[in-house]
Amino acid sequence: MYYAAFGLPRDPFMDTADPSYYYETIACANGRRRLAECMISGRGLAAVIGPIGVGKTTLCNAVQQDVLGVPTCQAGLILDPTFDDEAAFVGAIGTSLGFDLVDAPERSGAHALKDRLKHALFASLRDGIQYVLFIDEAQLLPEPQLETLRCLLNYQVDERKLLAVALSGQPELAQHLARHAGLTDRIALWLELEPLAESEAAALLDHRLRVAGFSGARSPFSPETASAAWRIARGLPRRLTAIARGAMEVASERGSGEVSVADVETARRRVPPEPSPESGSDPHGMADSGRAEARPLQIQRRWPWMWFAR
Repeated sequence: MYYAAFGLPRDPFMDTADPSYYYETIACANGRRRLAECMISGRGLAAVIGPIGVGKTTLCNAVQQDVLGVPTCQAGLILDPTFDDEAAFVGAIGTSLGFDLVDAPERSGAHALKDRLKHALFASLRDGIQYVLFIDEAQLLPEPQLETLRCLLNYQVDERKLLAVALSGQPELAQHLARHAGLTDRIALWLELEPLAESEAAALLDHRLRVAGFSGARSPFSPETASAAWRIARGLPRRLTAIARGAMEVASERGSGEVSVADVETARRRVPPEPSPESGSDPHGMADSGRAEARPLQIQRRWPWMWFAR
């Protein structure tokens, strides 16, 4: 493994949701605090907007940790919102929140499911539970599902919404929401994530190296090489870590414990090109009319800080 050449026991640049690698800039910390407060207090709808690889999912995972640290909060997560119809969407929302909404085949229509979800949410008032729903890849939500969310956000008491919803998506999400005035009016928080500044990129690389076990006095990335990686990645964290991983591989292949600018340039040719704006917002190919039917999400508590569905 390339990282062993640098004295590391594990890969510092794996593209996973390992919370120990989470690096928080000042802007990200402020966004995390604001989003967590919005969800925990039941203010309603939040939108997290940003390009591919800017850190939307990482931020929302951190907020899920904050939400689930509150005893009176319960959270659900939908990773793929491309359901075939409204009934499947509502059923998945209920499942992710821990509700079994389908008690009989004749009561599996959208209206019946929404009615059962409404009663379940109002019944939770006696326990003081705030339900929070995170929806990733929300730019893929079709218009009928946006209207469903608008209806669900009507379930409220004087002091809070019974269901708080965080939509995370690419810039197309902003365009979709702008065309839905009834939902736009209900947005309590709008977060647009920006790429890393040059100094933040260098700090992120150092943080991940230290977490992975690097104990040297000097980072394998000099200021010049870190700057080169930042420029190539255009400040996008996911692409930055991919470039950094590739550059360390190149350096290890030539037997060096330091990454050069030439290594970074070689690494650029080893990672896939960035998606073009014309490539659309369906990275998983889910828009195909022949796609398999989306199943209601099964919720598991696999980490102590996060509910997630699969």
